[in-house]
Amino acid sequence: MSSTDLALLAAMLGAGFFVEAVAGFGGTVLALSLGATRFPIATVLAVFLPLNLALSAYLAIRHRAAVAGRALATTIVPPMLVGLAVGTGLAVVIDADAAKLGFAALVIAVAIRELVRLARPRPTAPPPPRPALQVLVLGAAGIIHGLFATGGPLVVAIANRMFAAKATLRATLAVLWFTLNLVVLARLIAAGDLTTTTLGYSAAMVPVLGVALAAGEWIHHRVSERGFRWLVAGLLAAVGAVLFVRSLP
Repeated sequence: MSSTDLALLAAMLGAGFFVEAVAGFGGTVLALSLGATRFPIATVLAVFLPLNLALSAYLAIRHRAAVAGRALATTIVPPMLVGLAVGTGLAVVIDADAAKLGFAALVIAVAIRELVRLARPRPTAPPPPRPALQVLVLGAAGIIHGLFATGGPLVVAIANRMFAAKATLRATLAVLWFTLNLVVLARLIAAGDLTTTTLGYSAAMVPVLGVALAAGEWIHHRVSERGFRWLVAGLLAAVGAVLFVRSLP
C-alpha cells in the first residue's frame, strides 16, 4: 500500500473512530462503507478491527462505572448470542445481500420514527421496550450480525430505549462491541486475513485513533441528553441509508 493510499485509508477509518467515540456505535459501518470504495473489504476490516477493539476497550474501562452490566449480561447478550449462532448457520443457505436491503429499510424506519418523536414540541420519553419485543429484536440483531456483521443498529434501537443516560448507552455498547468483535477477530485470523502486514498498517494508524478518540470524547461530553438523542436517531438514519445504497443491485 502506497503512502497516499495509507493516508486515505487512515482518513476513512478515522471518521469511523470519531463517530464511535461520540455515539458508541456506527463506526464500523461507516469505516467499512468508506473504505470499501477504494480497498478490498477484507483488508479494511483487518486494519480497522484491532484498533476498534482498542477503542471499545478504552471506552469500556474508562467509563466502566456507566456500564449497565446486569442488563448487558442478562438481557442483551443472551438473545444476541442465540441469534448470532442462527445467523452464522443461515449465511451458508440464504442470500445475505438480498436480506441486507430489507434490514437497511427497517433501520431507516426506526430512525424516522424516533426523529418524528423528537420533533414534537414536547417529546415524550421513549417508552421502555416490551420484554417479548426486546428479545425478538435483539435476537434478530444477532442473526443479522451473523449474516453480515451489521446488527448494531437494531441493538441501538432497543438500547436507546433501555438507557436514559448517554454515558450508559455508549459504555454498555462498548463492552458489547468488544465482546462480539473478538469473535470477528478470530474469524479473520482463521481466514488468514489478519497478517503482519495489516497489523503494520494498524500500528501506523494509532495516532489517528488517538486524535479521533480525543475529539469524540470532547464532543460527547458537551452534547446535551436531548441533543444526543437527535444524534443517535440521525446517525441511525445515516447508517441505514449507507447500508441501503450499498445493498442496491
